[in-house]
Amino acid sequence: MPENNNQQRQVQEEAEEVKVIMMDNMEKTEERKEKVQNLDERAGELKSKPFHKTAMKVQKQMKCDNVKASWKLIAVVGAMAAIIIIVAIIMWVNKESSPEITHERVITPMHENGITPTIIAPGI
Repeated sequence: MPENNNQQRQVQEEAEEVKVIMMDNMEKTEERKEKVQNLDERAGELKSKPFHKTAMKVQKQMKCDNVKASWKLIAVVGAMAAIIIIVAIIMWVNKESSPEITHERVITPMHENGITPTIIAPGI
């Protein structure tokens, strides 16, 4: 019987340890429940009108900033396109108005003795 008593006492001690652990877990669960309720209340406060009003104001401001940035980008791209077109027109006009440069050689006839005749104009 002493062995039986030892086993019974050991089982009771283990049960008591489990009971203490379970009570501790229940207390922690209750604390977590209170924290969750507190967070839920704070989340409800954030949904209140002042927060929503501020959020909408910030959202409108961001949209306005995006529109301004888009117009700035369009202006920069348009200016670059205008510069490219103006440069192309200037190059085209200069090409049309300037004589074409040819690389043809003019061959002058030679005299029998190898001397090239020169024409002297009167008054020179």
